[in-house]
Amino acid sequence: MVSGKRYYGEDCDVSDVEEARQFREIIKELGTLGGANNPGDFLAFLRWFNFDDLEKKLKRIGKRSDAFLQGLIDEHRNGKERGNTMIDHILTQQESQPEYYTDEIIKGLALVTS
Repeated sequence: MVSGKRYYGEDCDVSDVEEARQFREIIKELGTLGGANNPGDFLAFLRWFNFDDLEKKLKRIGKRSDAFLQGLIDEHRNGKERGNTMIDHILTQQESQPEYYTDEIIKGLALVTS
């Protein structure tokens, strides 16, 4: 619904296999890191020790997901993908209210709804 593409299942309609693989990896890593407990959240001095490199992992997955979502937005903006998707509707709103519907807002909404 967000991008108009299907990345899972037998009827996966994405022509770019690499894009589907990248999406699955991002979602898998987000699921793994989303449930991770960070001891530094409970006792601030433990942040100095950086046990699991959790912050580095979160930054890395954040950059990967940001780049992936920006690619989806650019595809829809350039007209390669047009349809009845959430990204298309928000890009239409962005044309009339660019200060409210920035690319960061669109990426955040896409991440929350996926």
